[in-house]
Amino acid sequence: MKITKRIICFMLAMLCLAFSLTSCANKMSFTGNGLTHKKTGISYTYVLDPCYQPIEYDPEAYTKWKRNDVKIEYYAIKGLEPTEWLYCPMMGEILCATDEVLPDVRGFDPSGAYICIEAATAYTIHEITNQAKIDAIVERYLDENTPSYSTVMDTSNYSVKFISEKYPEFYYSLVLVADADGVYVHDRLTGRYIDMGLLFEEYDLYDGYEDEDYDSDEEEE
Repeated sequence: MKITKRIICFMLAMLCLAFSLTSCANKMSFTGNGLTHKKTGISYTYVLDPCYQPIEYDPEAYTKWKRNDVKIEYYAIKGLEPTEWLYCPMMGEILCATDEVLPDVRGFDPSGAYICIEAATAYTIHEITNQAKIDAIVERYLDENTPSYSTVMDTSNYSVKFISEKYPEFYYSLVLVADADGVYVHDRLTGRYIDMGLLFEEYDLYDGYEDEDYDSDEEEE
């Protein structure tokens, strides 16, 4: 009986040790301007442009990092090697272990776009396939002479997600807001709201209403 208990205790100890080693080897450590994977020794830096989003990522975490007692998980991006690229959906961060610098939206060379409602999960309400329209949106967004504002009375939150044949694994996603006066791109780097003129007029993104157009469901007494 004592021998059996010893064997059981030994096996449990070995299992705990194996789990501990695996767990430790599959964590990240902070290295100043990014993270290093302890098992592989690969160092990742943050992609600074917040507009990049993976089109799809693996359902199971590739590795994790504990920050202030919060477990943060990182996932492999579909179509890319996890030894080169990782994504953290909790923080909305992409990490890169190569020297590649992702370009701005013009260099992204978009060939299509989707207008999405941003909720718990983004879903598409319009698709833009007209290349001239896509180019016009990009150029107006990047034009320093385009009117912009520090704040707007936004009532609706959308995104326009560009796709590209050059970067098929990513969206280049701009935040759209709409109010009674127009549609704007909210530049997350500057905080400014860039007036997009009439480029999104046909999509009827403003969900407000005028009093005279409002049909009440309540019966008049």
